[in-house]
Amino acid sequence: MEFLWSGGTIKGWWNELRIWLYKRTSSYVFAFVDTILKCFGFQESSFVVSAKVAEEEVSQRYEKEIMEFGNPSPMLTLLATLALLNLFCLLGMFFKQVFINEEGLRIFDAMGLQVLLSGVLVLINLPVYQGLFLRKDEGRLPNSVAAKSTGLALAACAFFISLS
Repeated sequence: MEFLWSGGTIKGWWNELRIWLYKRTSSYVFAFVDTILKCFGFQESSFVVSAKVAEEEVSQRYEKEIMEFGNPSPMLTLLATLALLNLFCLLGMFFKQVFINEEGLRIFDAMGLQVLLSGVLVLINLPVYQGLFLRKDEGRLPNSVAAKSTGLALAACAFFISLS
């Protein structure tokens, strides 16, 4: 509500929520990996400031509130992998309920909150899916990130399916 009271828009609030989620996810994972590496005596990871480009196209995308992804980085691979993992889990759950379960679509009886949370995460990650598969401009996610993240998400799904 504070964001809206200070003159923000609903779309701006949604983008702020999205960026908050991305910052928290990436910072905790990188801090965990850095701590583990430090415990084993490996060199500390270094932070590289990403290149910022002041082009007309970038400015236009900023004005339209379209996310700018640009250069490949481990953070983008992590975010795209988690976004795809959320999408695959939601689609897999619907597939299992509709095509495998004879009782029909009864997912909300036992897993209502899980479905709601997964659905909200998929909605939050819509710009990532667009950047991975739909956008053709320079601000899209690089093909290398798309390939890595899709492979990692599919491998994680296959691993967890093999456990059950």
